[in-house]
Order: sequence, then structure tokens, then C-alpha cells
Amino acid sequence: MVGLLLRRRALSLGNCVRSLTGYEVARNLAFTAAGIGLLFGLYSGFHRLLAYLVTVELIGRLLVWKLTAMMMLTTFSMVSISGLLTSLTTLYFSCDLRFLMVAPLSIRAVFIDKSLESIFFASWMIGLVLLPFVTALAQVSGYGWGFYAAFVVTLAPFLALAASAGIAATLVILYLFPSSRTRDAVYVIATLSLTLVYGLVRFAEPERLIRPDALHVVADYLNFLQAPTAPYAPSWWLTEALRSYAAGKTAVFWWNCGLLYGCAAAVYALLVMLASRVYFIGYSGAQEGGLRRLEAPLGTLLETRAARWLGAGPDLAALFWRERKCFFRDVKHWSQILLILGLIFVYLYSVKRLPLDNQDIRSIISFLNVGVAGFVIAALGLRFTYPAISIEGLSWWVVRCAPVSLASVMRQKFLFSAIPMTMVALTLGIMTNRLLDADPFTSRLSLSSLLVMTWVIVAMGIGYGALFPMFNVENIHQIESSLGGFVYMASSLAYVGVSIMVLSWPMQMHFRERFGKAGAWDWRIAGLCAAAIIVINAAACILPWKMGLRKLENHEGPA
Repeated sequence: MVGLLLRRRALSLGNCVRSLTGYEVARNLAFTAAGIGLLFGLYSGFHRLLAYLVTVELIGRLLVWKLTAMMMLTTFSMVSISGLLTSLTTLYFSCDLRFLMVAPLSIRAVFIDKSLESIFFASWMIGLVLLPFVTALAQVSGYGWGFYAAFVVTLAPFLALAASAGIAATLVILYLFPSSRTRDAVYVIATLSLTLVYGLVRFAEPERLIRPDALHVVADYLNFLQAPTAPYAPSWWLTEALRSYAAGKTAVFWWNCGLLYGCAAAVYALLVMLASRVYFIGYSGAQEGGLRRLEAPLGTLLETRAARWLGAGPDLAALFWRERKCFFRDVKHWSQILLILGLIFVYLYSVKRLPLDNQDIRSIISFLNVGVAGFVIAALGLRFTYPAISIEGLSWWVVRCAPVSLASVMRQKFLFSAIPMTMVALTLGIMTNRLLDADPFTSRLSLSSLLVMTWVIVAMGIGYGALFPMFNVENIHQIESSLGGFVYMASSLAYVGVSIMVLSWPMQMHFRERFGKAGAWDWRIAGLCAAAIIVINAAACILPWKMGLRKLENHEGPA
């Protein structure tokens, strides 16, 4: 039966490939090229880092393998958390489970099919990121093609073990708490775990290993560098297997390789045995709906009172209330706020740790932070703002039948995204200026520019989301990775880059004045820059908005 299910997947994949249109093939090739470019960028960064570490006297090789062990341990943690999230969806809430559970198939066969799917989707992308690191390691150290083969051989059981840990946690949690609400708790726990892993990696301050002024500290910890990193974890077995192969210790390599494969087989066999007893109990409990309390009358809600105070109509208040309820009802959306808070904290911590002593350099970095923060806002917009229209899904007809205009719907979507985005922008702008102690002119220019960028990027997200609607999708990631998502992200990054280029002229005149140059300010250039900023922001905001509104007004189908 398992073979039949796997054959079904192969046929489905073949049909999907054969049904691709020319446009879809070109789009996929474009995304593939962009992914290869990203991997090459990672390879360049890893190569530069490892090439530097190798040249460190006495401890260069130790540093390289210590970094490798840390990389593998981080990968194992990330794949485990990814396995927890992925298996929660594929094992309990996948669309084809309604068909599989009533088909003449055993629970064990269904679990094997869906667990293999979980292992693949939980690990392939994170495992692919290891490829540039291992390639750089082999190039810097002069290892041959056999090293790549050793990596490929040991990578498969390593990723399977990591993903199996997440699957086991999902099975146990859903068995102990068989409820649809358990999914919400798991999403929150997984998000907190991702934030914790990211924070621990950053707070370890790995940059100290490549700073010349800190190498004497590293030398004092020579024994620490030689010690195993989590010796009982599969990440260390993989590291030791690669290091032993590189050193020509074939017996040690095959021992660690056998350890990885043996443990992977044993853990998966235990998973199958456990699933035969607990999987269906958790699945049946996860299909139950939760109770919802009745909401207060619309006239007493916060949105209604705020709309009255602002002089807005009741339609905007009703739409905003509806958006808030839908957003917080789906834990996959609001739980990621926890991850964003963690990323902001780590971002500000990294700014604080910058080794800057000169006041002028601090002000320059504060200005350049506008571009970095703009990229962060654009990335958040791709996740939260751009899908705002498409996430309505097949219920879009309810919005179209309501006695509200599409312009009001888009304004409400803009307002709902602009409020949290403005808070993020204010946090990044104000805290960065304070941490860097930027001069008043730079602080005011950077903060005001970042706020305007945020509002324009949000407006672009709503506009492009309306211009490229996708109402017939099952996963929000399909919306983000679509052609419209690519166009929105490219346009946002181009807008941020052009804005920084224009704003750099007033900054140059400001620093010329600080350095004592007479007549540093050319008010004709300053006025031209102000006019250019107005035109750029108006074009970036109005054009996608108008085109998106027109597209929605002409949209007639759910596709």
C-alpha cells in the first residue's frame, strides 16, 4: 500500500510538470536562477570567512571545524522545529487526508506516506543552505570530490533524524491533547523556539572568531575548541564523519556514518510503531472545532468608537473589526509577531555591538540604517501586507456583495497593516539613532524618511496584492512566492534604493557643513532632491494602488 501511495505522488508530480504552461516554466526558471544566485552569494560569504580562519596560526583548522560543528548543530535545531510545524500540517490538516482516511488503507501506510512528505518539506531548503558552506569548506581546505560524496551520504540520515524529532513531538502532543486548539499552541511554541535558536546564535557573538583583536582570547580556549560540540547529538556525528574523512580516517568515518543510518532507521521504525497506536486518535481530535464566544454588539467595539472619533464611516470600522478577528483567529499569522519581536531585538543588539568610535561614522551608519530597515519593512510587507487581498480566498464574494466599495476595502487593508508597520519602523529608527548617538539632523532625516518609506511600501503591498490576486490557493506561501510577490519585492527594494540615492545628496551637504566647508548647502540641489522624493513616493504609492483597484473592479472569478 505504501508503494501505491508513493506511485501516486510520482504520477502527480509528472502530471504537474507536464501541465506547466510556457509562462509558468519561464517563471520557475526565473525563480531558480534567483535561488542559485542566492546560494552563490552564501558561498562567497562562507568562502571568505573560512579562508580567513584557515590562515590563523595554530588554531585555524580548529576554528574551521568548531564553526562547522556549530553550523550543523544549528541546522539540526532548525530542521527539528521545521519538522514540528510541517508535520502538524501534513499529518493532521492536509487536504488529501479526507480522501486517504476513508480509502482502504491502513493507518500505518497513511502515516508513512505523510511522514515522508513531512521529512522532505521540513528539511530540503535548510539542507540546501548547507551546500554552499560545505562547498566553501572543501575549496578552502583543498578536499576532493570524495568529500562531497561523503557529505551527501551522511546528510540524508542527519536530516531524517532531525525531522523525525519534530514528527515525534507532534505525535505525542496531539495524542495527549487531541484538539484543534493544540495546533495553535504548537505554532506558538515552535515560533518561540525559532526565536530562541536565532537569539542564542547571535548572542554567542561568532564574529569574535574573525576579529584580530579577539584571537588571543580564542587561543586561551584551545581545549574548548578541541572538545566535541554536543557529542551525543547527530550534528556532532556528521561533523566527526566529515572531519575523519578529510583526515583519511576511514574507519572513524564509516563508524559515524553507520551511527547516523542506524539511529535514523531505529528512530523511524519507532515512529511508525508509535503512530500505529496514537496517530488516528490525534487526527480525529484535531478535526473538532472550537467554541467561540459571542462578540459584543458592533456599536460598542473599539473600532466603532475610534471611527467616530476620527470622523470615519461605519463601513471602515466594520471592515477593520472583521480583519482583526480573522487575523487573530488564525494563529499562523499572529504567532509570527513573536518571531518579529525577537528579530527586532537581535537587530538592535547587532547595531549596539558595532565597533564604532567616531561620531561622524555613527551618523553615517544611522543614515544607511534607513536602507536596511527599509529592506526589513519590505520583507515584512511581503509576508503580511501583500497577501492581505488574496488571503480572503473563496470568501472574496462575501466582500464583493457587502455594501462597501472596493476603495474602502483597500483603505482598511492599508490601515490594518500600516499601524503595526509604523510601530516597527519607529522602534528601528528611534532605537538605532539612540544607540548610535547620531546627530540631530541625521536623526530627523532618517526617522522621517523611514516612516514615509513604511507607508509607501504598505500602499505598494496593497496595490500589488490587488493587481495580482490569488484567491484559489491553500497556503499563504504560494501567494508570497508568486510572480506578483516577486514584482512587489523587486519594486519595493528598487524604491528603497532610489530613495537612499536621492537622500544621500542632502547628507553629503550636511557633512560638508560639519567639516567646516563654507557654502556647503546648495539649496537648488536640496529643492530638486525634495521634489524628486515627492515624485518618487507619489508614483510608488499611487500607480500600484490605482492599477490594483481597477483590476479588482474587473475581477469576476475566484481564480
